[in-house]
Amino acid sequence: MHNREIAYALLRVTVGVMFLFYGVGKLLRGIGGFTGGMVERFAGSFLPTFLVEPFAYVLPFAEVAIGTLLVLGLFNVPTLTLAGLLMLALTFGAVVLADPPTAAQNVTFALVIFVLLWLAEHNAYSLDRPRARRNTGKEESTGKEESAK
Repeated sequence: MHNREIAYALLRVTVGVMFLFYGVGKLLRGIGGFTGGMVERFAGSFLPTFLVEPFAYVLPFAEVAIGTLLVLGLFNVPTLTLAGLLMLALTFGAVVLADPPTAAQNVTFALVIFVLLWLAEHNAYSLDRPRARRNTGKEESTGKEESAK
């Protein structure tokens, strides 16, 4: 076991748990209530309801999907990229609402996602690892077959 790979897995799973349970919490409290509350919060802003409402409906499902994929370590880089884009959107919303504590918290989460993306080569303890080995094996056999022709 390598310390960096263990540290990476712990951080990735921690961020995944955060996303997963933020989403699950919203779903358990009721998607309609969450969406209505979000639309109400943005009612006085320049963001129109036709943008806020669909985002609010999709948000819990996106959080659950991102969280699950991060916990499993599956499609790590694309999932972290989506997580970063989601944090960008959430930070934008916090700035629109003039909510500096939430914006600062979101930037902190975005920084952690940045670190995970930066160090993605240390993603050893994940479901991506066996997938990469399997794909590499197929590519190698294909390459050998073509060079033998």
